Amino acid sequence: MTRQRLPKELRHRDPEFIRAVLPPLWLASTVWFRAEVHGFENVPDEPVLFVGNHSGGGATPDTFVFLLAYNTYFTVEGRPLYALAHDTVTAAPVIGGLTRKLGVVPAANSFAERIFDSGGSALVYPGGDVEALRPWRDRNKIIFSGRKGFLRLAHKCNVKIVPVVATGGHDTLIVLNDGRRTAQLLRLDKLARVKSMPMTLSIPWGLSPLPLPHFPLPAKIRMQVLDPIDVRARFGDEPHWDQALAYVTSIMQVGLSKLASKTIVPMIR
Repeated sequence: MTRQRLPKELRHRDPEFIRAVLPPLWLASTVWFRAEVHGFENVPDEPVLFVGNHSGGGATPDTFVFLLAYNTYFTVEGRPLYALAHDTVTAAPVIGGLTRKLGVVPAANSFAERIFDSGGSALVYPGGDVEALRPWRDRNKIIFSGRKGFLRLAHKCNVKIVPVVATGGHDTLIVLNDGRRTAQLLRLDKLARVKSMPMTLSIPWGLSPLPLPHFPLPAKIRMQVLDPIDVRARFGDEPHWDQALAYVTSIMQVGLSKLASKTIVPMIR
């Protein structure tokens, strides 16, 4: 589908811009994050819903590493990918415009449905800010907090879920606590859809009670694309959503634990 025929909400993605920035950004990622992304051969040749675990606070380096790797592997216009993100990302000054050019759109099911209708694929992070700002000790845990919207979306749109697990993003800052209680006390969960307000240690802020935009520390980021999951085929026309969530998160937890072991084993040798 040509850009002119795309729904207007998706026209911010700029293939020319992506093509221009892809080489230097991917070079920077391979140097700074020593990024490795494996498993793209598992992606079927059809629109899919990528579901990832989220790390690294507001910088979320895993998101950008995946977008860069995907566009490198499948080419910029071959199989368009859009990432669904919180409004605070897409509406942010300067950075919001740049992320929209890379294919980042507001996290709403209506956007995802238009993406699939246009022949593109979508990338979502069900854990949201709670998972992105989970304590460092929980960095290798899948934390979706019971969110099942991505399952209903895949089922409704009849697209397969392709899980993506990542390690290393949570080494780009240190999150000391989950900050959920603080967010509730400040009513941020009601006023701004912000569920976590943790204490963090990052550059340039040092120790901070606010998840401010930070400069990510260098860290080894590994990502693995897992086998696709057909929600309709496995769970039928009327899924038991809790069972479906448990199945997907268990698959992802096994994959994440295996990936994390590649970092842990060399450290203990």
